[in-house]
Amino acid sequence: MSADYDRLFNGPNDPPEDATSQVDLEAIRKFQPPMPTRPSATGTTPVPPMPIGGPTAPPTQQTQTAAQQVPEHAAEVPQHRANGVTGAAHRAPAPAPGARYEQPRTPPPPPPPMQPAPAPSQHFGEPQHDSRWRVAPPPPPSQPTQTSAATIGNHRAIDALSHVGVRSAVKMPPQQGWRHWLHLLTRINLGLSPDEMYELDLQMRIRRNARDSYQIGILGLKGGVGKTAVTVSLGSVLSRVRGDRILAIDADPTAGNLADRTGRQSAATISDLLADKSLSRYNDIRAHTSMNAANLEVLSSEEYSVARRAFNDEDWKGATEIVSRYYNLVLADCGGGLFEPSSKAVLSTVSGIVIVASASIDGARQAAIAMDWLRQNGYQDLLSRASVVINQVSPGKPNLDVQDLLQQFERHLQPGRVILLPWDRHIASGTEIQLDLLSSTYQRRILELAAALSDDFDRLERH
Repeated sequence: MSADYDRLFNGPNDPPEDATSQVDLEAIRKFQPPMPTRPSATGTTPVPPMPIGGPTAPPTQQTQTAAQQVPEHAAEVPQHRANGVTGAAHRAPAPAPGARYEQPRTPPPPPPPMQPAPAPSQHFGEPQHDSRWRVAPPPPPSQPTQTSAATIGNHRAIDALSHVGVRSAVKMPPQQGWRHWLHLLTRINLGLSPDEMYELDLQMRIRRNARDSYQIGILGLKGGVGKTAVTVSLGSVLSRVRGDRILAIDADPTAGNLADRTGRQSAATISDLLADKSLSRYNDIRAHTSMNAANLEVLSSEEYSVARRAFNDEDWKGATEIVSRYYNLVLADCGGGLFEPSSKAVLSTVSGIVIVASASIDGARQAAIAMDWLRQNGYQDLLSRASVVINQVSPGKPNLDVQDLLQQFERHLQPGRVILLPWDRHIASGTEIQLDLLSSTYQRRILELAAALSDDFDRLERH
């Protein structure tokens, strides 16, 4: 039997050997196909592999024949399986008796179960009933802005660049506070403080371009409230910040002292200006005015003791008609009565107004009466541009709640149009007012008043 087996499967020159010694168990295990798995309730549980060897019967003749052919065709096994070829000749033979079962391999952990997506709604944007899913409504489609020659109009591209903010690489050195001293001693430049930035913003508002010759009236129903001091301080700040020509006219028919508080340099008055028939240049006007250190010019009225008549509406109209061609801003220091002809003439031409009242209950009533008079006599538009100044003309604490008083006036005016001026020693002296001698608080409040009035420079004319 063994001799016939050798002659059948071995060549004549091959030495006879045991067929079972040619079986390569490692090659068989390498190409062994993965065992199928069956699902379970908790996941996929792999079926234990079939035993490779064990106490089985001795190999038959067919088994020995297949085992001898495996090493010769081991490389072709995957190709035959890929092509779907199956048969007894390509099945892995059982190993020799005494082989052990293969250790079961630990399968990888199953992936987490996927949450089912909510069912689509029948209507767009209908909320889902499943609390685990919240679908946010899609954002509305944005409509692209169409830019064309029709939408741009006459705006030039170079004009749009003026609104682009440019950050300077060099900081402005501080001029006040501890930052200023630090810069002087160590040359460390921390830039401007917030207070200095606020002051620069006020100055930028004051430098707005005024339409034509802008006129502002300063009035009050009661004397001794500081109208003239406010006129000189306001005009000096406007002249110093703006740098253009600003004129203050003494329109008080009852012994005004505007020239004395500014610094009288010329003896000429409004009457001399109106009588001069050779006025063709600015220098001709300048010969009739006085100028202080802040370049504020003043046109004084006649002295009350030698005046032939009081200042009237014709004087105001004639003077403003002449000076409006040479001065950008004109301030009027009005009298105490609103029924005076000069006061009515001033109210008919000015575009801004300042109502001055003392920090007392009596002065507050006079300011409220002036506001009501303007509202009831057809000056509603002028009242919308008005500012109220509460002036502390005496030292010490007032006998009323100043903050409550300011809030009451702010209800009838625009924001930032109610100014509280503190008592100033230089103002109280009654001499020529110099801007540099005023307290820092007084100067800041006057600067805020000037900025509030300057906000109306670019507004349309009164209607």
